[in-house]
Amino acid sequence: MSHLTQILEKLDLSTENGLFFKGDNWEGLFSNRVERLLTNTIKPDALFCIDNKPFILFFENLTDKKGKLREIWNFNECPIVIVIDQSSVEVYNGFEFLTKQNTLRLLGTEEVLNDFNYFSLVTGKTWEKYKEDFDSRNRIDYHLLSNIKAAREILINRSLASDLANSLIGKVIFVRYLIDREVKLDFEQKGQSRKWTNREFCDVLSDKNQLSSFFKYLKGKFNGKSNGDLFPISEEEIDSIPENCLSVIVDLLSGNSITTGQQSLFDFYNFSIIPVEFISNVYELFIGQDEQERQGAYYTPLFLVDYILAETVEKKIQELEEFSCKVLDPACGSGIFLVETLRKIIAQYQKNNPNNCDNPDKYKEDLRRLASENLFGVDEDPSAVNVAIFSIYLTLLDYQKPSDIETFKFPLLFENNFFVSDFFDTDAKFNEIFKNIKFDFILGNPPWKRGKGEKENPRFVEYIEARKKLEKKENRENQITISNAEIAQAFVLRTSDFSSAETSISLIVTSKILYNRNASGFRQYLLDNFIIRRVFELAPVRREVFDKSNDKAIAPPAVIFYQYAENKNTDKNIVEHITLKPNRFFSLFKVFTINRSDYKKVSQKNLKDYDYLWKILVYGSYLDFNLIKRLKNKESYLTIGDVTADENLFLIGQGATVGGGDNNPASHLKGKLFLDTRKDIESFFVNPTPKNKWELDTAHRPRNPKLYEAPMVLIKKGINSSFHSVSAVCDIDAIFTDSVTAIKSLINDKKTLQMVSGILNSSFFSYFCLQTFSSSGIEREQAHEVENMTVPFVDSNEIASIVSTISELKSEEHSLGLPILATHILHEITEKIKELDSVVLTTFSFSEIEKDIFEYSINATIPIIMKHKGYEKLFAPLHLDSTELDDYVEIFFKQLSPIYEKMNQKLVVEIQHSDQIIGLFFKRVPLNSDIARTRLSPVEDKSILNFLISLGAEKITDRLFVQKDIRGFEEDGFYIIKPNERKLWHKAIGHLDVTEFIDAILVAGRKSKVHV
Repeated sequence: MSHLTQILEKLDLSTENGLFFKGDNWEGLFSNRVERLLTNTIKPDALFCIDNKPFILFFENLTDKKGKLREIWNFNECPIVIVIDQSSVEVYNGFEFLTKQNTLRLLGTEEVLNDFNYFSLVTGKTWEKYKEDFDSRNRIDYHLLSNIKAAREILINRSLASDLANSLIGKVIFVRYLIDREVKLDFEQKGQSRKWTNREFCDVLSDKNQLSSFFKYLKGKFNGKSNGDLFPISEEEIDSIPENCLSVIVDLLSGNSITTGQQSLFDFYNFSIIPVEFISNVYELFIGQDEQERQGAYYTPLFLVDYILAETVEKKIQELEEFSCKVLDPACGSGIFLVETLRKIIAQYQKNNPNNCDNPDKYKEDLRRLASENLFGVDEDPSAVNVAIFSIYLTLLDYQKPSDIETFKFPLLFENNFFVSDFFDTDAKFNEIFKNIKFDFILGNPPWKRGKGEKENPRFVEYIEARKKLEKKENRENQITISNAEIAQAFVLRTSDFSSAETSISLIVTSKILYNRNASGFRQYLLDNFIIRRVFELAPVRREVFDKSNDKAIAPPAVIFYQYAENKNTDKNIVEHITLKPNRFFSLFKVFTINRSDYKKVSQKNLKDYDYLWKILVYGSYLDFNLIKRLKNKESYLTIGDVTADENLFLIGQGATVGGGDNNPASHLKGKLFLDTRKDIESFFVNPTPKNKWELDTAHRPRNPKLYEAPMVLIKKGINSSFHSVSAVCDIDAIFTDSVTAIKSLINDKKTLQMVSGILNSSFFSYFCLQTFSSSGIEREQAHEVENMTVPFVDSNEIASIVSTISELKSEEHSLGLPILATHILHEITEKIKELDSVVLTTFSFSEIEKDIFEYSINATIPIIMKHKGYEKLFAPLHLDSTELDDYVEIFFKQLSPIYEKMNQKLVVEIQHSDQIIGLFFKRVPLNSDIARTRLSPVEDKSILNFLISLGAEKITDRLFVQKDIRGFEEDGFYIIKPNERKLWHKAIGHLDVTEFIDAILVAGRKSKVHV
């Protein structure tokens, strides 16, 4: 038995649970890029995978260990490396390279092996222990981009134009790639090719004449007589480059210090291995932070590209075994979608033509044709198009031997396949070209900028307006529309101009377009005119998705998979909705792992009829939908907006706006009390003696003076960390700003104001806000005025009375000054708020099941979203005798026992419990059996885990796994197995789980004609 085999057995890794050996068929296991590098360069003796991602590489008896470890760091895909020889075992961090020692960082030897056994890996123990070790700041892309960013900033500071700096860096990376691929060049003597070194290239960079000749040589070599489109730099531009700028590039390539404290690591980089995602990150640097914010552009993470392509291009190619796949990216940026598409096309071409290398000339011509016939992109940024074409060229070279690269000519893609243009310019050249192409897919990550920006009428707004006029002439019932000049909405709809019945579209958009109330017209048009296949919502993990973004306020992303309906009815279409929630695998390694409850199916008609359902799909369930639908039933409940709609009774509006436009007289407000929003207004309390007074003579919007007259209820725009509104009845005349909305009673109806304040300050509001408001839990925690008006209202003297009592207690608390003196009052306030919450639920007639799902939102969902103190307890394991587990099981007995009693049977359950996993095994036994209803069985982790493994993980897609949440039927019962996390065994989840089993039992009964 080899030492490797012994180690694998010790770690409980086998071919049944994700282990692969050298020589195994890895086809389709990884992305094409990863598969090629593993097979041809990294060459591990064995590897362990989770979700088609290599997590551990095994090597036995390495001859060049340092060289291999450096390759793995450049590979940037695998966190753990285990090197084995006859006498030792070494475990390395695949993401952290120690430059001084010229090796990966050693995590330990044989004594740490147990940290990497199968159970520790899949249950997360490994990642909890080593989280800091796998920090992104250790990885090669972080260092590489940091080096390039530092060099680029110096170039621009030394008066080099940003476009020229971009082209120069791009050109240098291309040459470095050729050197690392060991491509022979005959620059000095025609016909006498040889390999070049990094040092020789640095010498060329030190001589402008040589550099000009060298770049001219490269253009002729790879582009022939056609105009080059690989970071074009003219001779005049080379002449204009200051000498001290070229020295910066030399320092960068030589591994010298670039700036104080910034050491170039180019000596350790291998550009023949570094992933293409680096090119996307370079693009982000090229356009710069200011441009990124102006354009609303975000670089597209490779893991998201892999997921989208797995659901589109990869499926088509594999199912049809064809390598023709025409793809358009309407905002191509660095071209990452098109690069990865090309990899998949080439891989299928090679599979269909295994002997292609026998005829290298034909092979090279076919490669050019595969790129020119299938890949198309548009972007208004020339730097982006340059990087995209560069990325395609590198990909074409990746699939050739160095000797073949020497005579390879790039296809001319600029103005044939790639266009520097605004996608909404209907007169641009690409429109005519694209009309003659039948696209299989339109894929991309278009900009998300909101508003018209610098232009009064940007092209996307003009396009929407022109199309709306055309559709109006055609007497269409529902004409095209977008809201807030949201460019992402415009991109979603413009794709129909280039779609056929077979074209599938997948775009990464800001998910706000699915929830913002003023975008309801856009959503209605979208649902009427497009078939929505899937929505993949990433708002809860938005900071992990764009963890390298320059933008501090990261917008929430979602992926929409859809097709143009071409006038077909879309009502019967079923939409898949998936929400990705925070989890350790995604945070560290971008592995998609979801809970079962976060995968839903909904009819497109329901989304048309109930616009608020979009938000419920993110944090709720069908039980929440039923509850919200009941609460929104106008025959049962009015809303706060309904109750305060009479302008003779109430005046509603935001406070004064200062700045942001023209100035209007406000001197009539001077001298009046002015409320400091942060200090003077809190839940149930407005400071009756504010220190400030209004002092301004003008304001952009001073508002109606009556709005500032008591009594009124004041409502802050922001909500607190528990999603509670911050509102209070105000009994003094006072001015406030537009961050506060007032509902002013014109007839001194204080009771209604108290009821409004009570509902807004209750946990009922938190629940309603979570499930229906556009921003909470999506982007930022706030409640818009129009959303507050949609909250259901009940007329309750009890609510008004409790609010009055709490307000009095709050006043007493503030009058005492020191919190230590108000301890007893604080306790009373807490108890009264609990009473308010209970009374509100009772008043709205919540059933026991509704209370359970409400409580889950308040005590589980919101604390996790907001990371409340102690929220980690929701992920903590339950004890075998926990009341939560008892309550969960009781739901099954209560719901299912009547069904089985009709069959003269009863239900019993064996609870198999471990620290990591809980299994419930329900059995049907005779009604008169004396078997105990519940049997508790503590077991070792591995016994349940092995059972779970034998069943296999249920996949939604090849790259998206449902968390190990397994349920099924046996001959005499059924089972459910889930991770031992408190939040997964809540009563609200129990109601969902038991309903799923009841539906399955009833379906099985109908099929077998057995009445149950």
